[in-house]
Amino acid sequence: MCTREFRPVCGCDGRTYGNACEAAAAGVNVASQGACIVEKECRTKADCGDTDYCVFDNGCRGPGVCQARPRLCTRELNPVCGCDGRTYPNPCEAARAGVNVANRGACPQILVPRGAP
Repeated sequence: MCTREFRPVCGCDGRTYGNACEAAAAGVNVASQGACIVEKECRTKADCGDTDYCVFDNGCRGPGVCQARPRLCTRELNPVCGCDGRTYPNPCEAARAGVNVANRGACPQILVPRGAP
């Protein structure tokens, strides 16, 4: 069983894995440390496979590249605001949900006054 540590590696199959153990569990050797450089270009999640998501360089807008969603994450508390307006415990959890990080810290809460329609 692999740890939840998020240390991306590039597999010899050209896919990015959450860590070396996840690559090995998939039967793939590690080509290099870090995310794969040459990956499929995308503009939305729909452009990527079911286990991938579209990662944008500039927060919430494309174009981007398809990367594998991490399967496991640590329980590190380092909140981030996702591009979907939800707060995630850390960047890995956002990636696991297939969501890009809009900014560090919790998302602002929108308060609706009582009695508002």
